[in-house]
Amino acid sequence: MKNISEIQVLFVDDESDTINGLKRFFRRTSYRKSFAASGAEALQALEKEPVDILVTDALMPQLNGPELIGIVKGRFPGVLCLLITGSNEIEQIVKSVGAGNLFGYITKPIDPEAFRSTIDSAVDHCRAARR
Repeated sequence: MKNISEIQVLFVDDESDTINGLKRFFRRTSYRKSFAASGAEALQALEKEPVDILVTDALMPQLNGPELIGIVKGRFPGVLCLLITGSNEIEQIVKSVGAGNLFGYITKPIDPEAFRSTIDSAVDHCRAARR
């Protein structure tokens, strides 16, 4: 089983307030975290260091969450992908991403405990799957 401190989670959102909130919310977790302000920045980060879990906002300019996930699954098929989306967009976005490409999704407005539980489940999955 992979050590939790070896797990890398990349959070992607184009809103700096959201990124700052994510940094505060997950600051006490044992896994490694990185943050990107765009899909392009996320792809650069993935090229530089291995990432186990990608958590991306759905609606971003230029390269949105579903497009980013499509690219990531093509280039880095082992990365677990989670999508943050508005609840009224779920069905359409999951179809556009392809249900098989998503480990899960988080709906807005975000319930902090459900969000943490979803991320923890993805981390546990990575720990068990990658020895």
